[in-house]
Amino acid sequence: LAVGRISRDPSLDLGHRLDYVILQEECETPRALLRFVDFEKLSSAFIGPLNPGFCEVAAHLGKNWDKAIFSWMCINYKLDSTIHHSAFARTLPSPTQIFLTIMKYFKWAHVGIIASSDDIWMYTAKESATALRNHGLPVGIVTSVHKGEKGIEDTWNKIKEVNNIKIILLCMHSVLIGGQEQAALLTKALEMGLADGRYIFVPYDTLLYSLPYQNNSFSVFDNDSKLREAYDAVLTITLESGERTFYDAFREAKESGEIIRDLEATQVSPLFGTIYDAIYFMAMAMDSARRKGVRASGANIAEHTKNFSFPGFSHQVETDSCGKGLNNYVILDTDGHGNQLFPTHLLDMSSGSVLPLGQAIHFPNEVPPKPDSSCWFDPDVLCTEG
Repeated sequence: LAVGRISRDPSLDLGHRLDYVILQEECETPRALLRFVDFEKLSSAFIGPLNPGFCEVAAHLGKNWDKAIFSWMCINYKLDSTIHHSAFARTLPSPTQIFLTIMKYFKWAHVGIIASSDDIWMYTAKESATALRNHGLPVGIVTSVHKGEKGIEDTWNKIKEVNNIKIILLCMHSVLIGGQEQAALLTKALEMGLADGRYIFVPYDTLLYSLPYQNNSFSVFDNDSKLREAYDAVLTITLESGERTFYDAFREAKESGEIIRDLEATQVSPLFGTIYDAIYFMAMAMDSARRKGVRASGANIAEHTKNFSFPGFSHQVETDSCGKGLNNYVILDTDGHGNQLFPTHLLDMSSGSVLPLGQAIHFPNEVPPKPDSSCWFDPDVLCTEG
């Protein structure tokens, strides 16, 4: 869809005809990297990778091959160094940057991370922990979910042993788009009395796309009162929808005949929109480099991602004069009873500030976790326990 629209877009002058090839990324990180290396001769640029475990190697190879890499999933902040990774560009802000801003706003410094046992999510958890620790924050535990009910119970027992945790990052598919593991994990937390407000659970994957929340009810809660109650302890952070949600944009593309697959919008992960935007983002960079009269090398394309504004799949995509994404994020919350999510705060990426939207967060038992000392968020102060 993106490539078709780019080829018909009269405002873009790429000097090349775009075509794509899908790199089927293996689940295991070393094999995924091998597949990536196979594509050196087949591709001029890369959108991805999906697995943060080989982002750094991919960025080094991209620089070596002089081929741009456009990523929304990579976490490591060192990749933002244009000296070392000149062919790398982010199509979304780093997810941990968003998470950090929210933690700072609520003064919740002590983190636990639970990952699905898939390689991709284990690496996401490890990379996130490293990024948070590099900011001086105390990550008390990084663990993966063991199989079966007993395994999930063991995971929560491990979390309980760690003192002071306020916020738990869930690195796995969101229950709102079909993540069964997260549903089981949250339900078990409720049964064990851990969804009582002592922890705030934050799904990781909703940071990577625009979850349709306006005028949208989530049927996963309809016949599951336990899950509905457990989700009261969850804060969902996602890209702010524009005038249209992802589902609206998908339906429009289907009605216009551009999407011919027989799929309902609700059957498609909103990550579709993120990938679409990343491909358009690359085309905008190629166009910008061509207008400046520079050769379409990997480094040149990655360099020309500044001061963009273009219509993404469901919202406007913008970057600042450094090439950083300006898409705003929202914090969504449920009322503990219904099947809808409501925006409570806006994360304004141009200023990095969090703004209340007039709807208070509904915490279980009406009490948020106690704030941690603000010294954790002051880079010039060494924080010790207590």
